[in-house]
Amino acid sequence: MATLCFAPMDGITTMATRQITREVFQQYGKPGDTLKLWTEFMNVDGFLINPAKVAEHLETTPEQQPIAQIFWGNEETLIKAAVSIEHTYGNLFSGIELNTGCPSNAVMKCGWWSELMKNKKKTLTIIKHLSASLQRLPFSIKARAGLNDEDLPAQQEFLIEASQYCSSISIHGRTLKQLYGGEANWKFIQQTKQRLLNPACLVFWNGGITSYNQAIEYQERYGLDGVMIGQAAIGNPWIFTPHQPSNAEKLEVILKHLELHLTPSSRMHFSGEEEKADRLRHRLVEFRKFLFAYVKGIPGSREWKNSLLSISDYDQMKAEICKFL
Repeated sequence: MATLCFAPMDGITTMATRQITREVFQQYGKPGDTLKLWTEFMNVDGFLINPAKVAEHLETTPEQQPIAQIFWGNEETLIKAAVSIEHTYGNLFSGIELNTGCPSNAVMKCGWWSELMKNKKKTLTIIKHLSASLQRLPFSIKARAGLNDEDLPAQQEFLIEASQYCSSISIHGRTLKQLYGGEANWKFIQQTKQRLLNPACLVFWNGGITSYNQAIEYQERYGLDGVMIGQAAIGNPWIFTPHQPSNAEKLEVILKHLELHLTPSSRMHFSGEEEKADRLRHRLVEFRKFLFAYVKGIPGSREWKNSLLSISDYDQMKAEICKFL
């Protein structure tokens, strides 16, 4: 039995993508396996000031039960947003998580994501107070192995201390310096797991997993509570299962994903039909990142992708997808 986690990614782990992934897992997942879902990253300042602008990041269904991932703000606004989410949407989520590990330069310049690793004492205080502010939903963090190789010991001590206030910790096994390249440090995760001050805190691994079989193997080898898959899951919801899809199965899932992706959020408001049409065209273009991942490796896909770049009409795109697959 394995716990498989769909790693949170901005612009990727949307409600539509999570729904498709969940349905594929229900159909083809191995009995006994568990799938855990996360939302995109949600800016707490935006949530408190103008919720409509970040509404899509919280859009979900009661069946998905994702962990709501938050970032930005300061300790006060983080706590205020977390409490508000728990009070208003608590039945829709299985937890609230603070992201301390993503390497976006734009966000780090403002002191968040991986920048939090540079002031571990302050970050630990934020984690402690955030956790204490929640009454019902479990609190967790997402982190990295450290800033660089020299920071590994200090980061491990930080995570060990943080476990006292967390129900789970998801650790990307590469350092900030590595970004998404190079080998992920599995030993670091294993040693951290063994030394946690809170033995009930779950540890999920993230980084470099490219197949279902690899996820199962590594979870067992390193004694982890679950394995996260990120980049390799884009356009491949079957990666959380042992199933290898046919082109016909891919076509069915792609078309359903496209429909869900184009469905406006219930919390979105348009000033008129023109704005709504513009949003639809934008979403069609936005869907290419999923579509191109779905067809990767199929003979002729590279040339076919180029032919789609000028298409911004739904019926035309759907016809081209059906024709190709």
